[in-house]
Amino acid sequence: MARRKAKVGSAQTLTGYGILAVLALITVGLFIQQSRFNPAVIVAQRAPLLPGRPQAASHKPSAIAALLPEVSGFTPLAPVESYNPDNLSDKIDGKAELYLPAGFKEMSCRSFGLPAAGGAHVDVYLYDMGSAPNAYAVFSGQRRSGSPNIPLTANAYATANALFFTQGRFYVEIVADRASEALQSQLSAYAAALLAKLPAEGKASKATDATALFPKEGLAPDTVRLSAADAFGLEGFNNVLTGEYRLKSGAATAFIARRGTPEQAQADAKRYLDFLADNGYKKNQAPGDLSVLNLEDSFEIVFVEGQILAGVHDASSLAAAQELAANLKTSLKGKP
Repeated sequence: MARRKAKVGSAQTLTGYGILAVLALITVGLFIQQSRFNPAVIVAQRAPLLPGRPQAASHKPSAIAALLPEVSGFTPLAPVESYNPDNLSDKIDGKAELYLPAGFKEMSCRSFGLPAAGGAHVDVYLYDMGSAPNAYAVFSGQRRSGSPNIPLTANAYATANALFFTQGRFYVEIVADRASEALQSQLSAYAAALLAKLPAEGKASKATDATALFPKEGLAPDTVRLSAADAFGLEGFNNVLTGEYRLKSGAATAFIARRGTPEQAQADAKRYLDFLADNGYKKNQAPGDLSVLNLEDSFEIVFVEGQILAGVHDASSLAAAQELAANLKTSLKGKP
């Protein structure tokens, strides 16, 4: 039996036409909306194309950039880059905190190729630390244990592939990507050319003078360091020289901090003693005229000699602490 076609009423027809009209209007609206560019979308699309590092203008050469010489055999691989306290971490991420508290002003660096040395790559870093003691602080703070001194300057040492030294307020690193005797001589040649352009060191820095105050017996010379800020974790305990000792009675660290007046030295001594007490150290009833504090197997001694605050830090035994303190006190006797 044939199926009969259902009749569609006029009302249904009008409703259908209405729905089609609405859909047509929505479609037109979408085309119009898409034709209008959203600036935020444009920025988002371009963002990945922007360089990840700061703009080149932030690394324009500084006043010290001209001190980096061009030396025969060293082929520049790129222009000089310069950094200030705001962007130093862009170049030496993870190490900037050594330089910034020590008075860092600016740094200029350049990369070179050495065709005669098999295409070795050399980076030269020149730091202006503002003063000779500040330069010594970063030089000593990053010094690699066991690295031999060299006679390049008053504070200089070498590793298998690098030279590190200070000259006045400047600290210098010359680092190659490989090691060889021939390469070392080339690094030394560049260092000599650079030193010829740096201002003369003049009078020895206080930091260099102060290292001579340490008693020599048992001292590892390459461990003498200057903490520019917050020595031993005490905030504001600044400009403290330390040297590590190996004595028959045990290991210990001596420290020396020259202050402006005897009163300032006494005040800093009290602050450090209070700091030790707050961290659990107790007075030790040891014989002699030096006060000893200890926490388990760590011993501390603090004393003042004129304008100099000094003592022993983290000695491994009471005997080592007392021996080193006595030697240190004798060494400082009568010193200004």
